[in-house]
Amino acid sequence: MSYVSIGDMAQTYMIRRQNSQLKTTATRLSNELATGQTSDVSKRFSGDFSIVASIETSLTSLQSYKRAANEAGQFSTVMQAALDVVQDQTTMAVSALLLTGNSASQIQVQNTAIDVRQKFDAVVSSLNTQAAGRSIFAGAATDGPATASADVIITDLKIVIAGLTTAADIETAVNTWFDAPGGGYETVGYLGSATPLTPFKIGAHQEADVSITASDSELRDTLKGLALAAMVSEGALAGDILEQTILLQNAGAALLSVGDRQTGMRANLGTIEAQIETTLTQTASEISALEIVKTELLSVDPYTAASELEAVQTQLETLYATTARMSRLSLVDFLT
Repeated sequence: MSYVSIGDMAQTYMIRRQNSQLKTTATRLSNELATGQTSDVSKRFSGDFSIVASIETSLTSLQSYKRAANEAGQFSTVMQAALDVVQDQTTMAVSALLLTGNSASQIQVQNTAIDVRQKFDAVVSSLNTQAAGRSIFAGAATDGPATASADVIITDLKIVIAGLTTAADIETAVNTWFDAPGGGYETVGYLGSATPLTPFKIGAHQEADVSITASDSELRDTLKGLALAAMVSEGALAGDILEQTILLQNAGAALLSVGDRQTGMRANLGTIEAQIETTLTQTASEISALEIVKTELLSVDPYTAASELEAVQTQLETLYATTARMSRLSLVDFLT
């Protein structure tokens, strides 16, 4: 009978290779048992990654839409809060201005004008509100303020009305400054872009258009009415209480007509906010569903994984025991 023997070096190499393979398998099974997912995706799908790749692509797109929707939601929420301040200030100004009767004293007229000037400052400040470092009423020019400061606007208007002696003339001059193409408001007052903000892409076929700017007629007319009354606090028609009263009353009437348009603007924005919220909910549901499918595709049976891991550990222990026994062999042991 003939025997085939394996040399010591070959035997050592074989044992090392078996040890390495068993350790690799043990590590893989431990990871799968801990995560509940297979470590060998290629083997699971026989090299065809199209299903998993499709899910990953969809998840990446949905996560992008979710981020855009969250940004749009933050933007629209801040914008709605700013418009709330604008409308509140306008409503209070209308009440004060329309209560200024022909019998009002000089002090009453002046106090009302000063109060409206403060409301003008508050509205300008609101229109220059930012969300996450981006100006919200400046159109595409989100890196800068939407309007000049209240002081800059009032100073320019004072120059325009200088020397005018009737409420009608001042009203005409202020209206022209705000309304004329290329006029004072477009060159001095509004600092934003004529290009509206690009709509937020919040879904595969959905956009959130949050493109209200301080150049829109609703906000421009609000500033115009407040500025008109504020002129009295800056010395317009000084000494002529009748003309000053007329100017304040006209400013109040102009602002009163803006109220419904402000409400409409805010209602439209509210519709967009609701759309964003609905889309966010839908996107979150889709992400959750895809993640569940992905988990199921890559999941492993914990019982099977535990059984295989135990078998590999037994093999490792047997290999270690065999190796230790062989390492103690000597010529004397062999001969006896």
